[in-house]
Amino acid sequence: MGTLSKIFTVAGARRRTDLGWDIQYDGLLAVARIEGVAVAGISGPWPDGNFALTWWATQDNEASPTLEFHPTMMVARKRVEEVTANMLARAA
Repeated sequence: MGTLSKIFTVAGARRRTDLGWDIQYDGLLAVARIEGVAVAGISGPWPDGNFALTWWATQDNEASPTLEFHPTMMVARKRVEEVTANMLARAA
């Protein structure tokens, strides 16, 4: 999934805990942002009815984004919120 922890552990910086969402294309795309950095995107529904969740926050330019599939936009958003909350808890 890339290295989201880098976003939360910048030395000397105040950590923000806000996870913001940009909703685009009439709700077909949701982009999760932390401190203005896009960390994940959710798009869909695709022809099979699923929503694709792509994680792309990484410090490694060679790393490929991770792709997950979820039955609804809300389930995918909840997954992003859980992952980022866990990262914040570990960084604290």
